[in-house]
Amino acid sequence: MAAPSAFEVVVPDSIWVTERPVWFGGVRLRSRTTVVRLSGDALWVHSPCTPTDDVCAALDALGEVRWIVVPNRFHHLQTPATAARYPNALVVGPRSAQSRNPRVRLTMGTDDPAYIRSTPELTSIQLRGVPFLDETVFFHPASGSLIAADLLISACAHDHWTWRIAARIWGRYGKVRTPPDVRVYARASTAVAESLAQMRALPLQRILVAHADPITDRPVQQLAEAWDFAIPSRPGQSSATF
Repeated sequence: MAAPSAFEVVVPDSIWVTERPVWFGGVRLRSRTTVVRLSGDALWVHSPCTPTDDVCAALDALGEVRWIVVPNRFHHLQTPATAARYPNALVVGPRSAQSRNPRVRLTMGTDDPAYIRSTPELTSIQLRGVPFLDETVFFHPASGSLIAADLLISACAHDHWTWRIAARIWGRYGKVRTPPDVRVYARASTAVAESLAQMRALPLQRILVAHADPITDRPVQQLAEAWDFAIPSRPGQSSATF
């Protein structure tokens, strides 16, 4: 099926994305919504964007919105409006997002057995050891796609000048790294290392995050390099620089 005008095809008949501008910390980022079609034409909408008429028409052309996914504490702003537009959809995410935005009404968590049974096409992996973010990422084995929000970030020529300048200062222009605020608050720990090891063991073909182009060049290696600072050092070793 061809992509409706509001969406771009990532994996034919399986994964679509759309981007919108968001201001955060004084810079304008591109923020991505990812849509996965599950069995029975059920749509899984990750980090929903504003449910405009055009966006909803595009979604309706792809299938039935059954899952609205809040990936972490921060990507929740458009969830209430999307849930109102699709009242039969189930909202999945961390309780920490609900505490930040009382308008968010979660149906269940991503570790709920009912959710896991209902979405066998996706594997949930919690990024443990980073409570600041409280993120769960999702692996789509059929396409080799790891879907995340703030796991990684990068800037390029397609981005707004404010983020291009900031990214050069923070060392994120043309480089895949963790978001600067995540880097500040994350610490090396066994929990982080185990979560990253689980992701790195996957047969990744691409990583889709909220604030960067799809990462298709050496995705496993770039993931490992970006999070190397969070792997506990052995005696005589030091973690990567900021």
